[in-house]
Amino acid sequence: MKLGKRLQALHDIVDKDYQHIWDCCCDHGQLGAQFLLSSEAHIHFVDVVPELIDKVKSNLQRFFDTQVSRYSLYALDVAKLPLAQHHGRQLVIIAGVGGDLTANLMRDICANYDNHIDFLLCPVHHQYTLRNTLQTLNLNVVEERLVEENNRIYEVLYLSTYKTGSMITTLGDAIWQQGELSARYLAKVQTHYTRVAKGKPEAQAVLAAYQKVKI
Repeated sequence: MKLGKRLQALHDIVDKDYQHIWDCCCDHGQLGAQFLLSSEAHIHFVDVVPELIDKVKSNLQRFFDTQVSRYSLYALDVAKLPLAQHHGRQLVIIAGVGGDLTANLMRDICANYDNHIDFLLCPVHHQYTLRNTLQTLNLNVVEERLVEENNRIYEVLYLSTYKTGSMITTLGDAIWQQGELSARYLAKVQTHYTRVAKGKPEAQAVLAAYQKVKI
């Protein structure tokens, strides 16, 4: 199974053993399927659209017919994950949706589940808004990086409620240490906020913050 650069980066950044991995907003389920191949975790495929889950189920039955006991499928709002029903270390992956939605889901998950848990996030936009929300949730950074696919650059955030690493920041730290990729990403972000900042004081403040970033 060959993943695109973004999904491959999400897969490769995971360096811990988990008993449960939740592939949320899973679309076609490719990332979760890769973890079925590479890990011993139970993989949970979650999407709010029943038709997508039906398609994932069909593919899993076709390609993983001998591993039915190793995965579960849910047509479910990600905010309502049944995390408390499972034991062991858990990883929740939310990728491919906007930062605003990701922020709302993170607030709900953290409010509903009070045990230790790890998260892997890769929003498609509104990263600044998301990071501000994440700062209120007492999360630590395991790792963060940029990944480029099809001329788009994404932030990947590997986070934990365990007290390891550093606290998350509103602009990021390690993502500005990837040389030319970081420089191009910063230019894209600054161009975006320059465009939306006209007449919007809140966007002007964000632009000013990004203009202080040094590569």
